[in-house]
Amino acid sequence: MAKFSASDAAFSGFRLVRENLKTVGIWIAVMTVVSIIANALTIHFFGAQMEAAMTLMSNPDGASPEEMTKLADQMIPTLLWTLPYNLVVQGVTLAALNRMIQRRDDNRFAFLRVGKDELLQIAVSVLTGLLLMAVFFGGALLTGVLSAVGGGLLGVLVLLGAILGAIYLLVRLSLASAMTFDKGEIVFFRSMSVTKGAFWSLLGAYLVAVVMSMIVWLLIVIIVYAAVAIVTGDFSAAGGALRADTTSLSSYFTPSGIVQQLFSGFMAVLSALIMLSPAPTIYREMTGGQTASEGWGG
Repeated sequence: MAKFSASDAAFSGFRLVRENLKTVGIWIAVMTVVSIIANALTIHFFGAQMEAAMTLMSNPDGASPEEMTKLADQMIPTLLWTLPYNLVVQGVTLAALNRMIQRRDDNRFAFLRVGKDELLQIAVSVLTGLLLMAVFFGGALLTGVLSAVGGGLLGVLVLLGAILGAIYLLVRLSLASAMTFDKGEIVFFRSMSVTKGAFWSLLGAYLVAVVMSMIVWLLIVIIVYAAVAIVTGDFSAAGGALRADTTSLSSYFTPSGIVQQLFSGFMAVLSALIMLSPAPTIYREMTGGQTASEGWGG
C-alpha cells in the first residue's frame, strides 16, 4: 500500500480552487441555475406542504402525533422529488471532482457531464446510504429491544457502537467513489482493500477537511452578516440576507432572492471541493489509479 500525506490531502480542496478558478466559477453558475430551477419547481408543486411543515415545526407547543402523521403523508411526494434530484446533483458533483483530479486532460464542459460515470457515482451513493440505514436500523432495533427488557445502559452502548460502526464503514469505504470512477464499474466493498491499514490517517484527513470547511463557512457568513448590518444598520436584516424566501414564487424570484441563491451556490461548490477532494486525491496518491481487485461484491 502506497503512503499518502494526510495533511496535503486535507487541504487539497483549497489547491483545486486556487488552480481552477475559471472552472469553479462555472460550477457555481451551473449550481445556481440548477438550484433556482429545482427550487421553483418545488415551490410550485409542493409549496403548500412545505409551508405547512414550517408552520408546524415553528409551533412552540409542538405537534400532535396525528398532525405529524398527516404531515408525513403530505411530504412523501416532496421527498420523492427531492431525493432523486439530490442524488443526481451528488453524482454529477462526484464524477466532475474525480474527473478533475484523475483525468486532468478531460476538461471539456468544465469537467461536468451526465453519463455513465455519473450513474455509477449515484449507484455508489445509494449503496452507501442503504448500508448506513441498515447499520442504524439494526442498532436502533436492538437498542429498543434491550430497553424494553431493562437493559437501558446496554442499549445506549449498542447505539453508540452503531454510530462508531457507521463512521468506520464510511472511512473504509471512502475511496469507493474514486475507485469506481477509475475502473468504470461499481467498486464498493472491495475498495476496502485499498484503505486497509490506513483508517486513522484517512479519518484525520477527513476531519481536518470538515473542520476547515466549517471555518470557511463561518468566516464567510460573519463577513456577509457584518456587511449587511453596516449597510442597513439592522442586524435582523442580516439573518434574512442568507435565506431566500421560498413561501411563493413571487417572493422567491426577486433580486435579493437571486443574490441569495448565488451565495448558496457559491457555498455549496466551495464546501464540496473542500470536503470531497481529499478522497480522490488520496486514491490517486495511494494507487496511481491502479487497484488489485475489481467489482463491488464481498
